[in-house]
Amino acid sequence: MDYWTSWKRRREKKYQIIYKRGPSTLALVFAGMALSLWAIFALLSSYPIFLYFYYTVVPGTSKLLSSALAKTGAESQSAIQQVGNSVGQQGAEIPEEPKPMITRDPSLPEGQYMAIPTLGIDTAVLEASSSAYEEALRRGVWRVPEFATPETSGERPVILAAHRFGYVDWTQSYREKNSFYKLPEVKVGESIVVTWNQHRYTYKVTKVEEGTEITDYSSDLILYTCKFLVSPIRIIVYAELV
Repeated sequence: MDYWTSWKRRREKKYQIIYKRGPSTLALVFAGMALSLWAIFALLSSYPIFLYFYYTVVPGTSKLLSSALAKTGAESQSAIQQVGNSVGQQGAEIPEEPKPMITRDPSLPEGQYMAIPTLGIDTAVLEASSSAYEEALRRGVWRVPEFATPETSGERPVILAAHRFGYVDWTQSYREKNSFYKLPEVKVGESIVVTWNQHRYTYKVTKVEEGTEITDYSSDLILYTCKFLVSPIRIIVYAELV
């Protein structure tokens, strides 16, 4: 009986050790495999996966977007003036397509809002001067004041700007709904809805590009954000009123 009891105790102790050590060893094996696969993917892919992972886990404010927006007004005025001079010198008028008539809908909310249904973006559009834009960007989407509103668009586009990753105190759900975090996912042909003082304006995306500056000021609506926190590349979306 003593032998049998002793054998059972030794057996139980052995399996207790295996049970305690097994999961941690197994976890290390799987972790090593995952890291190896991730490293191989990063080496073979041109996508900066390490930057994407870092900015997703440790988001912060983008000073590049802020500094770029500070110069947007002057640059756009120069570009629009050059286009006007070119047309005047040629002595020809460019026929404009008639814009749809947008009537007031009392059932819509007062104020300014924008939504991209396919991306889950649904947020207010904030108004602020160029000297106070950072506070607006801290809350979400900002309309660049040197440009048009949906009610006055014509020679100048409406430009809406927002951070992509934003601030550390933003939750992921807030970031996805109130900033341009998902803007790179938008596709040509998708809709952008802007509600402005009980008027609803629907725009269709015509072009999505990456670059260091806006290249086409003839669009009715332009959305603008940084691609990465430390990258000069920006995501620029152009859309037309439909």
